[in-house]
Amino acid sequence: MTLRTRRLATIARMATATSIVVVASATAGTASAASFTLGMAIGGEPSQDWQKAQGEVAAALAKQRGWNYVELSNNADPAVTTKNADIFIQDKVNAVIEFNGSPAVNPVLAAKFAAAKIPEVTYDIAQPGFYFVGIDNQAAGLAGGEALGNIAKTKWNCDVDLVISSEGQGAGIVNTWRTGGMRDGIKKVCPDIPAEKWVSMEGGGQVAVALPAGRDVLAAHPDAKKILVVGINDSSVLGVLQAAEQLGRADSIIGWGQDGSFITGPNVDPHLAGSVFYFLEGYAVYALRDVIDPIAAGNPPPVKDNPGDPASKVQPCPVSAAQAAKIPDMAGRVKALLAAPAGTTEYDLFCPKS
Repeated sequence: MTLRTRRLATIARMATATSIVVVASATAGTASAASFTLGMAIGGEPSQDWQKAQGEVAAALAKQRGWNYVELSNNADPAVTTKNADIFIQDKVNAVIEFNGSPAVNPVLAAKFAAAKIPEVTYDIAQPGFYFVGIDNQAAGLAGGEALGNIAKTKWNCDVDLVISSEGQGAGIVNTWRTGGMRDGIKKVCPDIPAEKWVSMEGGGQVAVALPAGRDVLAAHPDAKKILVVGINDSSVLGVLQAAEQLGRADSIIGWGQDGSFITGPNVDPHLAGSVFYFLEGYAVYALRDVIDPIAAGNPPPVKDNPGDPASKVQPCPVSAAQAAKIPDMAGRVKALLAAPAGTTEYDLFCPKS
């Protein structure tokens, strides 16, 4: 069965999903370009265009190297994510990239790939034994929090009625560093905001989850007018901003996001003052350059599965809404990235230097 036939059969067996894992065989010998196969499980959340773009970038980079490429989608479904691991193993891929939005199944994935002698690299959500490729979450959180704190200091002299943290508890330490880092960043600029004005809620990293939760928080604080919102990603912050708009309380609410997924384009929420760009669609540059290329060459790097000491660290890029307006949209960024010299990142290309 040819790779194309096998891939079509695979697609027929599976639907789409929400994960991106780079899995590479640390025990494999050197493979010729023609015999090396890269597998990728994309996230598959319909509202997250960057997840589809991550697959497009990975596919293009694999093609540049003359590799075979197999792509599946996890559909944000743990059962699909687990089944996709079985399919990659059946297809005898040499490496897999996966961003898994259902981290509870990561131990199952780790066991499956370890048994098949296919080690893994994960994006942004750590798992023992997976190569970790992702953002410096603590630095990203602090940068976003300080930026929002500076706005609050300039606009309100730090006299804030409410600070809402839209958490993503399922991400574990990533949420602690990223969302907690934003709180720490605000406190660095505005240290005297009383403890009772800080409220956390579960935003789930999705607008659909954060919006109703945000309505509940705002309803519980009817007198709060000057409101700051931080969260694990843009979606979790945007949900709270939309809740304020629905309740007619958006006049004095300001949010700062993480990941940059909703800070560009023609319809940016006017209350989203900025975000910390990760340039999520371009993660494959880091993964291939620092992990998979050495594996394909027969020189697998030591497994680094700790976000504090990752296999490859993605540099965060805090931007205001005004700065983001000068950055190309995702399609433009991808086009420029794929035309750039090998190893160039979107941070190199697009992050404001001042």
